[in-house]
Amino acid sequence: MRMTALPLREVEVAPGLAGLDAVRDALVARMEGDGPAFGLVPGLSRHVSAAYAGMVRGAIQSDGGPLEDPDAAVIVATSGSTGASRGVVLTRANLRAAAESSFAGVPGLRECEWVLALPVTSAGGFGALARSYLAGTRLHALESIGGGSAFDPLDLVALDVDEPFAISLVPPQVSQILDSPAATAWLARATAVLVGAAATAPGLADRARAAGIRLVTTYGMTETSGGCVYDGVPLPGVGVSLADDGLISISGAMVAAGYRGLPAETAEAFTIDGGVRTFQTRDIGAWEDGRLRVSGRIDDIVTVNGVNVSLGAVEDIVLSELGVRDAAVVSVPDERRGHRIVAFVVMADRAGLSAIAPLVAERVGGAARPQVVEVDQLPLLPNGKIDRLALRGIAPQ
Repeated sequence: MRMTALPLREVEVAPGLAGLDAVRDALVARMEGDGPAFGLVPGLSRHVSAAYAGMVRGAIQSDGGPLEDPDAAVIVATSGSTGASRGVVLTRANLRAAAESSFAGVPGLRECEWVLALPVTSAGGFGALARSYLAGTRLHALESIGGGSAFDPLDLVALDVDEPFAISLVPPQVSQILDSPAATAWLARATAVLVGAAATAPGLADRARAAGIRLVTTYGMTETSGGCVYDGVPLPGVGVSLADDGLISISGAMVAAGYRGLPAETAEAFTIDGGVRTFQTRDIGAWEDGRLRVSGRIDDIVTVNGVNVSLGAVEDIVLSELGVRDAAVVSVPDERRGHRIVAFVVMADRAGLSAIAPLVAERVGGAARPQVVEVDQLPLLPNGKIDRLALRGIAPQ
């Protein structure tokens, strides 16, 4: 039996608070059954170029005809941090399931007001909006979302937020907040501080928790309606399984319907068995003391002088050096060695800079020894993820 086609409309999200109402109105209309499904495209801003917005628009395919899933709610584009962006079709059931699992996994989260500090066109920002709507609690937002202005931790302090409240952040924002005593004290009031989009350096997490911040590291992706594993533990209703090679699969009602206009890619990544949907990630992990530890992506295993090296493993070691505030590890082609590994680092203490490469070589072998490049900050995509394609472009030749 063929499902009824569902119209799709594009919502261009202006930077800052100006774009928030349009997204919220589209969400409310769709969740209450009156409005069409919608795709989110970021408006041009200090963080969003015409090329990036065009990539997202191509993934959304707002002019690509109607959707076949009658429960489709929103199409959110993947970041494109390592390749082409894809439009992920999230249903109303996905959004409800994702919110309910987070409410069940964090005591008091259902009652929280939400602070929106991430672009609403990303899974993290949209998830905060959806949780606030589904729980019927107040939503506060910063003018900086979507590139409306630069993120300033003191803008959080100025918000009129009642407790309990929660907030979703990316690691660089947490680092900035910890540099401000007033913002740190404000964040310590939160019931939960969900941190995702990239790995949180152990030193950063330790600093935050030592300051009394209830930090929750999250793992998930747009295809799972955002974070679904908190502090290494799958949320209620979330299934996580590992293949023999460590490849991670995630199942549950929060797993998306598929990719917009990409039937072959959808069939490869998404399966359904007994009514339960499963998404095959490209991430590799292992169980350690009952918690999931993600070590990198299967695509990030490269060959250096005939030796397989995991970029994720190298990045974990680089981040473990106490002087490192933030880091990203990439590979670039090398005619002689196959690949060269480059570690871009933001240092809190430059005294540890010379120790990084020997530390990697000692722990995982000489083939993994990276070329270390110090930078003032890592380039980020509009959703807060590290722009690894940009890093490859500026890697030393």
